[in-house]
Amino acid sequence: MGYKALYRQYRPKNFSEVAGQKVIVQTLSNTLLRNQVGHAYLFSGPRGTGKTSIAKIFGKAVNCLNMPAADACGVCDVCVGIESEQIADIIEIDAASHNSVDDIRDLVSKAKFSPSVCKYKVYILDEAHMLSASAANALLKTLEEPPSHVIFILATTEIHKILPTIASRCQRFDFRNIEVKDIVGKLNEIVKAEKISIDDDAILAIAENAEGALRDALGLLDQAISFTEDHITADDVHKVAGSVSHVVLGEMIRAINEKDTNKVMNILEELLDEGKEIAKIVVDLIMALRDILLIKNTEYKLERYQDISNLIQTPKIYFFLDLLNNLQQDIKYTNQKRAYVELALIKMMNHDILTKIDHEASIQDLRSKVFELEEKIKRGNFTTTKEEVNKIPLVTTKQIEDVMNNGNHAKRSRIEQDWLKNLTKVSEGLEMTADLLAKTKIVAGSDNSLVLIVSDHEIETAKSLYHDNIKKQALRIISNIDKTIKKYYVILESDWKTLLDIYMDQWKNGSRKPLLPNIDLQLYKEIKPKEEEKTVSVAKEYFGDKVMIKE
Repeated sequence: MGYKALYRQYRPKNFSEVAGQKVIVQTLSNTLLRNQVGHAYLFSGPRGTGKTSIAKIFGKAVNCLNMPAADACGVCDVCVGIESEQIADIIEIDAASHNSVDDIRDLVSKAKFSPSVCKYKVYILDEAHMLSASAANALLKTLEEPPSHVIFILATTEIHKILPTIASRCQRFDFRNIEVKDIVGKLNEIVKAEKISIDDDAILAIAENAEGALRDALGLLDQAISFTEDHITADDVHKVAGSVSHVVLGEMIRAINEKDTNKVMNILEELLDEGKEIAKIVVDLIMALRDILLIKNTEYKLERYQDISNLIQTPKIYFFLDLLNNLQQDIKYTNQKRAYVELALIKMMNHDILTKIDHEASIQDLRSKVFELEEKIKRGNFTTTKEEVNKIPLVTTKQIEDVMNNGNHAKRSRIEQDWLKNLTKVSEGLEMTADLLAKTKIVAGSDNSLVLIVSDHEIETAKSLYHDNIKKQALRIISNIDKTIKKYYVILESDWKTLLDIYMDQWKNGSRKPLLPNIDLQLYKEIKPKEEEKTVSVAKEYFGDKVMIKE
């Protein structure tokens, strides 16, 4: 047999070999020791954190002839047979490619048969979130009450895509990213066993670049071995991973702090010439500044940034991090990534100037407001002008958030399918409102509400659809499509894209009920303040609600 990748060679064979996941390992070990094995388990977490490996170990352990014990013995006939794949009672299924209802029906029918050798037949469904809705529903009954000789283990990297009815029938274990120290420990074991010549700094660089995934760390070690001839250094790892070394990051941050524009731009040029990705450079800069911030504000010790931490003030680090976080978002949607990075670096070097400008602008703005208020008091003139009209939002991000968090995709799709067709068949007198609705697009829907968007240049259309009479007519038209819709919200397309990006970022990070920030959606109803409130409202406009007057 040819060369076997390190992550396959060193896949753990028992719980004692697992890196990290101590809570999960201990819980499963106690389950085996007390003979309290469940019928269904759900393993969720990031890639490369040991979900499938632990599932296989657990499947072997429940069938070990020396049970009850905290771990598989590894020497009995069953353990040896499973490890050598001669016993086929541990069945691993890739749900990404076997995700149809027919595949699951076939699985269910075969599950009824007793195992060939073992006590339990263990089904491991990898990438379980890829099961179709009908396939998941076909699994429900068997998952809830499987035959006594069957155990199901579902593994997924996207827990939010698992049906709640499936999750509620399983014991859930949430895997975490593996700590850098645990990855370093495992890598040290492997390089010692394989007699690989490598620097300690290189091992640390591999662990940091793996971002909590041991499989990625072993893959990167494999690449580094292929890249070098005899000895692996940290620079070799950074070249293979496309990351930036701490030495270069330190030089760059020092040059930024010293406002050495030429040096900063030369470093950036060299990094790009080496083939580093701009997004990776930005991420590495953020992580370096994060380390410096920890050094300055905690007992966290890191020699590589110790000297620089004494040179940069904490407020400046916050400013740098804010800029780089915004830069991360900006470069996602542009082809001019380099220009954005260069502008951000120049802004970082002009921190003191920008801060001074902002401070002086704030003082000047406050002075002008006080002067304007003094003049009004002298003249006794509190007449409400166009600029002084109170603005009440027609729609808020909270309302959009409620619709998105209670989404009914099937209903939205059904309404969307008949949207334009129904708008051409309206009763007499509703034609104008139908024309306004025809300029909108449905982007979200719940059981009783819709979110509609219009192009940014159609802002007047959006405002019109909030007018009381037009709103009543619009809901009459919509009720002909679906009688349960009682409300709708119209926003501009650009605002929707912003909200959707924020929502999806939180959703991908595991939040089941994302929270949208309070963003100005640019749609207002203008109301003039009452006469007796005019003086108070003007004062509040300039000084806020809480004003303390000392004699």
